[in-house]
This record gives sequence, structure tokens and C-alpha cells, in this order.
Amino acid sequence: MTKPSIVIVPGSFTAQGIYQDVVDRLRAKGFPALAIDLLSSQKRLGLEPATMQDDAKHVRAVAETLIAQGKEVVVLCHSYGGVPTTQGLAGVPVKRIIYLTAVAPKVGETHAESMPGPTIDALLKSSVGGYMHSDPVQLAGGLGTDFDSWEYAYECALKLPHHSTVSFTEKVTQAAYETVPVSYIFTEKDVILTPEHQESYINLIEEVKGSKIDVIRKPWGHCPNWSQPEELIDMVVGEAEKK
Repeated sequence: MTKPSIVIVPGSFTAQGIYQDVVDRLRAKGFPALAIDLLSSQKRLGLEPATMQDDAKHVRAVAETLIAQGKEVVVLCHSYGGVPTTQGLAGVPVKRIIYLTAVAPKVGETHAESMPGPTIDALLKSSVGGYMHSDPVQLAGGLGTDFDSWEYAYECALKLPHHSTVSFTEKVTQAAYETVPVSYIFTEKDVILTPEHQESYINLIEEVKGSKIDVIRKPWGHCPNWSQPEELIDMVVGEAEKK
């Protein structure tokens, strides 16, 4: 049986290639996989900062292209990646969306409104020239709650330089989770997308659907793509193969 294609929608601030290890591991297990590049994380010479809608259109275009080739598509969205996924895949017949400690806003809500708190406030205040900028020293502490060392967390934080401000302040107008099967990977040690935030997204999706969704809870931090790649892959494979 042909395995579904797995499309990874990154979190915010992501430089090219930070999910390549996950992609390679999925391909080694026979799953066609790719990670898109968020337009909102790129400073494109001569162009305005990309919006959440720009990201959503890109997510939708990739999924629809694969579906047009007769492929099943599973989307793994991480952190901010849940926002353009929620927006962009409404009405698109993907097999499943896997939210990996990801934001799932209400219709009419922005990323910033959906995830209130000091993390978002600090990022918005860091905005210069239409882009938010991260501090790798501070970010390492947030990323590294399940890392082996602060040094490794710092190296990872250096790969998360900037992100479009407007993408955090643009409202979602539709929600793919209303009709698409959903799984949620809940990371219990996450201090960036806190357990309280994650619970609120699960509750929202279940309320909208009128039924429970598949929730997997792990004692992980915000970036298991770096800290727990092999176990994460096994989990994603298990969810992707569900009917």
C-alpha cells in the first residue's frame, strides 16, 4: 500500500532546513515527506514581509498539488505552523492534520490573540522593519526544557532569527479542523506554547467537532524535532497510518 505524503509546516522564525532530519527519517521509513519554507520567516529583498495568508496559500498549494497527483496527504504542523494550516487547508481533503504543540485559533482570532502572554508580547515588542527578532540566549531557555544541554539549545536557537510581525496579527477566517481528522501531540514541558494553551486548542477543536480527537501527551519541550526525533517520528507514523 502506498504511504501518505507527509507535509511539515514549520513553526515561526524557522530557517531553511531545520526539519531536514525529520524529513530524512520519515523517508527512511518509506514515507514521502517534505518541509515547506514559511514565507513569513524569509526576508525577501524588495518585498514586504509576508502575511499569514501568504503562508496559508503556500500550504494549500503544496497540499493540493500532491492530492492532484493522486496522493494522500498528512500535514504535521508545529507551533505557529498551526495557524496557516488551520487557515489554508479548510476545504482541502487531506487525510489528517497532526498539530505538534501547535496553535489552533478560533475563526476571527489572530495568532497573538490565540496565544496571549509574555512570550508573544516580547516578540511583538522586538519588531523592527516589519519583523520580530529573537534573542538566542533567552530563547535557548525556552527551547531547552527537554534538551541534554543548554549549549545544544543555544545552537538550535541561533537557527531561529526573525519572523514577519503581520503574520501574528492577521485573523483566521476559516478552520480546517472543522472537517479534517485531527491528532494533537501535547508537550507537557513546553514553556513557549504552554500546557494551558495546548489544552485550550484541544478543547476548541473538540467543541467545534462535537467529538474527541486523538491526543498524545509526552514529557517533552517545544521542539521534539530536535530533542526527541526518533520517538516523534514513530508517533507521526502511527498517526499518519490511521484510517
